[in-house]
Formats: sequence, structure tokens, C-alpha cells
Amino acid sequence: MLVSLKNISQYVSLEGLTPEAIADKLTFSGVEVEEVKYLARGTHLVIGEVVSCEPHPNGDYLHVLNVYLGKKYGTSQIVCGAPNARVGLKVIVARVGAILPQMEIKKGIIRGVESNGMCCSLLELGVDAKYLSEYQKAGIEELPHDALVGEENVLGYLGLDDVVLNIKVLANRPDLLSVFNIAREIGAIYNREVKLPEVPPKVDFNTRLVVSSTTDKCPQFASKEIRNIVIKPSPKWLSSSLMAMGIRSINNIVDIGNYVMVMTGQPLHMYDADKLARAELTAQDDYEGDFIALDEKTYKINLGDIVICCNNKPMCLGGVMGSLECAVDEKTKNIYIEAASFDSATIRHTSNRLGLASESSMRFIKGTNHFQAEFVLNYAANLINELCEAKENSQIVSYSSEIYEDRIVACSIAKINKRLGTNFSKDQIKEVLERLNFVLTFKNDNEFSALVPIYRLDVTSDADLSEEVIRLLGFENVESILPRLDTKVGMLSERQKRIKNLRTLLLSKGLDECVTYSLTSKKKMNEFNLLKNEEHYFIINPLTDEREVFRTHILSSLLEVASYNVARQNKNLALFEISQMISKSSRNEHLAIVLVGQKLSQAQLKKEDYDFYHVKGLVEAIFASLGIEPSRYRFDRLIDNNQELHPGKAAAIFFQNKLVGKCGELHPSAIEKYDLGKTSAAVLEMNIELLLEARVSEIKMSPISRFPSVSRDLAFVLKQEIASNDVIRVVKKSGGALVTNCEVFDIYQGEGIAEGKKSMAITVTYLKDGGTLTEKEVSDLEDKIKFELTRQFKAEIRTS
Repeated sequence: MLVSLKNISQYVSLEGLTPEAIADKLTFSGVEVEEVKYLARGTHLVIGEVVSCEPHPNGDYLHVLNVYLGKKYGTSQIVCGAPNARVGLKVIVARVGAILPQMEIKKGIIRGVESNGMCCSLLELGVDAKYLSEYQKAGIEELPHDALVGEENVLGYLGLDDVVLNIKVLANRPDLLSVFNIAREIGAIYNREVKLPEVPPKVDFNTRLVVSSTTDKCPQFASKEIRNIVIKPSPKWLSSSLMAMGIRSINNIVDIGNYVMVMTGQPLHMYDADKLARAELTAQDDYEGDFIALDEKTYKINLGDIVICCNNKPMCLGGVMGSLECAVDEKTKNIYIEAASFDSATIRHTSNRLGLASESSMRFIKGTNHFQAEFVLNYAANLINELCEAKENSQIVSYSSEIYEDRIVACSIAKINKRLGTNFSKDQIKEVLERLNFVLTFKNDNEFSALVPIYRLDVTSDADLSEEVIRLLGFENVESILPRLDTKVGMLSERQKRIKNLRTLLLSKGLDECVTYSLTSKKKMNEFNLLKNEEHYFIINPLTDEREVFRTHILSSLLEVASYNVARQNKNLALFEISQMISKSSRNEHLAIVLVGQKLSQAQLKKEDYDFYHVKGLVEAIFASLGIEPSRYRFDRLIDNNQELHPGKAAAIFFQNKLVGKCGELHPSAIEKYDLGKTSAAVLEMNIELLLEARVSEIKMSPISRFPSVSRDLAFVLKQEIASNDVIRVVKKSGGALVTNCEVFDIYQGEGIAEGKKSMAITVTYLKDGGTLTEKEVSDLEDKIKFELTRQFKAEIRTS
């Protein structure tokens, strides 16, 4: 925000203070000044009058001027190249020795003619080009006919003797978007009296205007009618003030609205009262349709946008821009002035969506004082009466759904000093807070309550009071003491260790780790959700529709990464991601794996298509790395009905009889959907929360048995749908501790085997730690296993 020190000086004395000193004090008190800029600069300036203008004898575009500079300096000859130089023109003259922003003026000879000074344009004095017309930029500045020749305070005469502070207003200090409040801030810093204008209300008639609001997004709405205004250019002081604060002058009524906004922090909007169908203004958020704004462009208003309507027709897009239909122009005679408060989030959303950012919308977004409308309207009306020759003012009509309640913060001297690490006295703290317009009431010498000024929206707790104290008394009062810290050995928690070990394991297996967005779109939030459906969290004001929902699974994001890589000819991929999934009912750590294309070994000498068994092997390795015994988890055959996993080539993973994940090869339609080409792909998604919290026994050493093991093969016919895993489980259970291993080495379906059945061959290994197994012991175990296979699966034992 640009702040004019000339404006500030009207309300607080700046005597004895340099602009640079003020900027430093503000910055060190938490109000960051980014730049100190002079509106215009120049020494040895004087107003002169051109008394003769002759063509230069050696230059087609040059003139030789004789300029009268008053009694003190007489007449000077100046060579000038401006096209508008002429006799009788009042001009700004930089005498010999003058120092301007870009040059120093010296006596010289220009093409054989002596020149003693320079006639100046405002550009040469450092005025920003955006405030000047093309005519002004093309030549020297033309002063009014009544300009006093010989006047040396040229910048003061032009209203350019001002210094501007460029203040970076942070989100927690919206009150500083007001010149009045910056004057209060400077007054508090230097302990100087601040005198803000007091404007008595002027009421000449009762308006018929009715204002209301049908939305809680506009809790306060006030207006005032003023009749018989005259639209004309603004006086010099007003246009100069606005120029200093970065606003170009338009006309008196527009300039007053901008000036009041900058001074008070409250944006105003003015309606041509004669252009409204009825004397009513209503704030609402249920309008939907087109809106022609002041810039003559048509915008689409959506449900939820705040509009000010007359007869259910939008006359203003609240806090953003007015309607062309009721715009104030040079023919306007009667106006309604609006001072309202709007919901910050709604204004930000509307402004961003339509690309309409302005000084007004910026103030509403950061936050405005909802209880200053009466003062602001009377202040604006007083300026309109003075500058627009208005004589008739109505009463203020208002709507408010808010009741102001004093904000009182309880605190104590001891609490402030403990928080800050200082030793400020009661008197020091009391003086500082009262300089900042807090009203203090002490219960005793320590405890007090502070009544917060109505304009300080940021002060809500005792921590804020501590901040106010230290920023004014200075951080140099904080003692520099090294903190006492206990030395501790840093280490990872058991959970962190397990996650780290998982990452290390998968990286050692040749997989690459990915990090994808935690936010997704409504369209994609349920894609490839292989585990349970949970209610999602939605972002209230998302930056984009593609990032508006917290995901509850990883796999769809990882498949998009795979698709992106395959499209760029990177066709052999092994990717994984470990990330926390958040829903309204849970917060769990998930692991996802995507294998696409081929597994390469020995460079590219050995190639193997990724399939179900690759991802199953990774799952088994994960359980093993965490010390979880195979008996505690299982794979169950999964038939996917969503055309995501391949039927018959997918499995559900159970740990302690709870579903923790699913894995398998991708369904052909899913491969096509993600543009993975004519390639194989296998995926996994696991909720590893139970694995991270699982209790596992320590690994114990057991000596290798010195007795020989015995292996026997069994072949049998059983139903096709019986899984080999179930067979192995029965074998191990039947054989007890003496069965150390069981593996399938053959499965056959075809000639000689009945339809719907399959032949399975297994190898069973027997071992006894305490001695050598006898033939009888092995035969008895084998008979028991055969019996159980026959009983549970109706298996037919093959003898040949």
C-alpha cells in the first residue's frame, strides 16, 4: 500500500522526522516499509514565464527562449527542444546547479548557443509516467496562467512535495489498509497526539431508500442519499493525494470514493439514484445470470456470488465491481452511497474466478471493520458537499445482523514478561498499550484486562498483547540467553523404523519411489479404490477442480504416473509409494506398487513380463522384512467385478484375518484406460497400518539339525477351484512339527483328468530334531496327510 506522508501529517505531527527515520521505525515495529519514494525531486527550481521564443539558428527542432524568472533571478536564455514552447507560457525552470533525479543542470553551449538552465517536464522531475497525459509527456509542463513567476517552492505549488511509503500489509494487519490507522500507528510509535477528523451528520431530508440483506455473507449494509451534485474535475490537493497513493484522478465524485476508501479502509460504491427502478438495494447470493460491469464486459454470476440487487436485478457485484446500468457519469445529479461488509472468502472466490482484482476487493478479502459505516458515510458526504456543491443530504439507512460486543482480553504483567523474556514494568506496559488505544483496567498490580480498539481485528488473545508490547518497546529488550537444552540421543520410533525398512527393501528390489499429490478430483476419487470406501474430506476453496478432494488410496495416482512415463517411451517401470491416507473416519499409512512392462536382468539379456507372482513375491518379502510369520497372513483368490483387476489373477491379502490389501494383474480394460499399451501390468495397494503396529517376536537362532530330512512326493486329483495354498495349509497342520516344508511342483489338467478337476503333485519334507525318522514314522505321517486331504477336499490319491 502506498501512503502519503503529506496526508499523514494532517493527523499527526511529523516535525523533526525524516521519511527514512519513519520508515525504519515502522519496519522495526512490524509494519514493513519496502520503499521510500519521493513523488518528485529537484533543487534550484523556479517558476518562469517565456518572454521570447525564437528558432535555433542551427537546429530544426530547437528554440532559443528568454525566460523571466522574477526579480531575484531576472531573465535567462535557455535552449529548449519541446514542441509546445511559446511566448507567454508559464514553465518550471531548473536553474544552473539544479540536481534532478536523472541529471545535474550545468551551463552549456548547445549548437553554438549558450543555455543557462532547462525548462522541465514533470517526467524530468521524477513523476511517474502513468499519471501524465501523452501531451504532458511530449513536452514541457504548462503551468496555469495565475502561477506566480519567481516562486521557488515549485513542488509545493504543484502538490508534488510529498514522500510516499510503500508498505507491505501482512494478512494479520488489515487495519493498516487505512491512512487513519497508519497515522495512529506512527502516533503510537513516537508517542505523539493523533487528531482524526470528526464529521457531524448532516440531514436535510428523509430518503425513501430501503436497504436489506438476504444472505449472511453481507452482515452489514448502510447507505445515504445525496442530491444535486455537480460532476467536475477534482481540485489539485485531491488529485495530488491520490497520485501519491497510486490512484489516477478521474473526476471529483469517483476521486472522493477512492480517497475515502484509502483514508478509512472502507470501500464505497456509488449508484446513480435516478437510474434505479425502485428506491431499494438488497444484498443477496441467490442470483444466477449475466452481469454487465463498469468495464462494459459481461460476466457470469454464479449462485453464491454476492450481488446488490434492485428489483431482483444486479446493480453491483458486491465488493468487486459496479454495474454499467446504474453507473455514475457526468450527467448524474442524485446518488446513493453504499458502505457494506462482505464475507472475505466469497469475495476472494468471486474475484479470482472472474479475474477482477481491485483495491476494494483486496480490502474485503483481508477484512474490514464492520462497525464504522456511519462515520465513513458522513465523512464521504462532507467531502461531496464541499467538492461537488451538493446541498441536500439524507439520513443514513442501514441493515445489520451483527451486534458489536466489546473485545476484552485478560492478561497480566508477569505473563507478558514470561512470554517475551523481558522485565518490563507495569508502567511501561500500560503506557505502550494505551498509546495503541487499548483501554486497560487493572485488578491488581499484576492482572489486567484490555479493551481492544474496534479497528484492531487482529488482537484476540494475550499473546497478541505481548506482541504489541515488544514491537513498540523494541526487541533489543529481550535478553540474549542461550537456551538450556537436555542432550538426547535421537532415534526413530519403531513405526518409523519399519517404514524406513520397507522403503529400503523396495529400493533394493529395484523399485523407484514416487511422491504424488494427496489431493485429487471428484471424478477420480473412487477410481481403483481396492479397499473400503470411506467419506472424503473436501477443500472448501480449491485452487483447481483437479485438486479438491483428499484421496483415500494411492493406486490411481501411481497409475497416472505410469501412464505419463509409458507415453514418453519409458515402458518398463517398477514404482512404489508410501503415504498417509486421510478420511473422515480414519488415518492410515498405505503402500502402493505398480509394475509395468518387463523385469530386466543382466542389462537386457534376460527379460520377464511382470505378472501376479512378481507382486505376490514382493508382498511376501514385505511381511518377511517385518518379521511376520507366513502363518499370520494369507492370500485369497479374488474375482474383481469392477474391471480393475484381472479375474483369476488377483488376490486379497489378509493379515490376522483382516483384509489389508489387494494385488494382481491389471484388467485389460484398465490397461487400455490408462494407455499402458500392449504390455503386462501388476499392482498392489495395502493398508500397512496393522503391519506397522503388529507385535513380532525376536528372531531366534536355531541350530541346523544334524539328522537327515526325508522328502516324499504325493499326487492326487481334486476339484479345480481348490487353491494350492489351502492344500499346503492342511498338509502342514496334519503333519505338525515334523513337516518342515511343503511345495507344489506340478499341476495338470487335460487328457485323463475329469472335467472340473485337476491333478496336483506336492513334495513334503519331514525332519525330526531329536533323531532320525524311521520308515514307520514317515509312513504314518503320510497316511495321516492323505486321510485329511481325502476328508477335507475329497481328493483321490494317485498311485502312478
